[in-house]
Amino acid sequence: MIAAKPTNEEARLAALRRYDVMDTPPELAFDEITRLVSYICDTPVALITFLDETKQFLKSEIGAGRREVPVEMSLCSHALLQPGVTVVPDTTQDERFADNPMVVGDPNLRFYAGALLETSDGLPIGTLCVLDVKARTLTPAQIDALQILAHSVMSLMELRRSYKREKNIAETLQRSMLLPPKASQYPGLDVETLYESAWSEAAVGGDFFDVSALADGSVALVIGDVAGKGLSAATRTAEAKYALRVYLRESSSPTEAVSHLNRFLCDSFGDEDDTFIALSVAVIAPDGGCRVVLAGSESPLLHRADGTTETLFRPGLPVGVLPETVYTAIETRLDFGDTLLLLTDGITEARQGRGGFWGGESVARILETAVPGAPLADTGETIVREARAFAAGTLRDDVCLLLARRCKK
Repeated sequence: MIAAKPTNEEARLAALRRYDVMDTPPELAFDEITRLVSYICDTPVALITFLDETKQFLKSEIGAGRREVPVEMSLCSHALLQPGVTVVPDTTQDERFADNPMVVGDPNLRFYAGALLETSDGLPIGTLCVLDVKARTLTPAQIDALQILAHSVMSLMELRRSYKREKNIAETLQRSMLLPPKASQYPGLDVETLYESAWSEAAVGGDFFDVSALADGSVALVIGDVAGKGLSAATRTAEAKYALRVYLRESSSPTEAVSHLNRFLCDSFGDEDDTFIALSVAVIAPDGGCRVVLAGSESPLLHRADGTTETLFRPGLPVGVLPETVYTAIETRLDFGDTLLLLTDGITEARQGRGGFWGGESVARILETAVPGAPLADTGETIVREARAFAAGTLRDDVCLLLARRCKK
């Protein structure tokens, strides 16, 4: 017998769509529940299923060997029509199930018990169910366990939806902070950026960059690495990026700007653990004068037009750690053809297994062997490609590069 449609079918389907679960890959957290309920109920088949207009989708399954069932063949479609747990000791003796192809034919299911998966407003979107090929029943304790685990499935569904929403917000927010500078936007400087996230669950991670023109004609280059991932990290990144941009416009001194940012973030973060930002800030004047402030970041590299490379090193705490931290600038100069490279540790800390790090000297080697005047984008891509090859194809942290070459206007 084909089950009737629930009276609240339109609202039920709308609720199901909000979870965006249909046709998604298996997930460990759901598989652990099906294994547990199969063990508790001592059944060869256990399923977490969701039903739309045309099919029953098996988000997790043990013993079924398939990922979907046409809705007209679904045993669970009948369970949607009554509250609580539906228990059918012998499907051949129940008119709702007796002519079902999966009862009269392979796999010859004889026993069914399903607990509703209901939204917080009582809309049934699926079931957690157990099945057997022999007639039987469940003990009261097993029925209670089935119901409890169904609630656990819905808790997972809510967490999954919240996580996805947060991830989407974080990606959108952080992408807005990873827009590459426009060509010829900064007269006298050729600027290129490169970003890759190592976080498999998202297109963006915790690194960021910024390039902005200052009132005195200088150009500010910023690269940072925010502790953490996801929405909280993206929010902190936005705070840091735009606060620093304001401070740099108030004063083109990178030491003053970074000190202001540090105090602001210490006040904002309070006593939060592991909340800090490693930061490199360089301000390049129209005449080539360059001041660089490092706050717990990787040492920038200055590649000269004559083929030599200098490492700009100065120890300093990340911003957001201690409000009284004093930052000082490295004073240098970019002549025509010189290239400044700011980078995060995803490149220098590339490694194979437990072996050593790729290191800044490897980056310097690539700069020194590059064809003079080669496009900065090509140089950046070569650096990332070589680091990935050294790490056997997998970089374990985000990669962010910012290259600026002084050129004639």
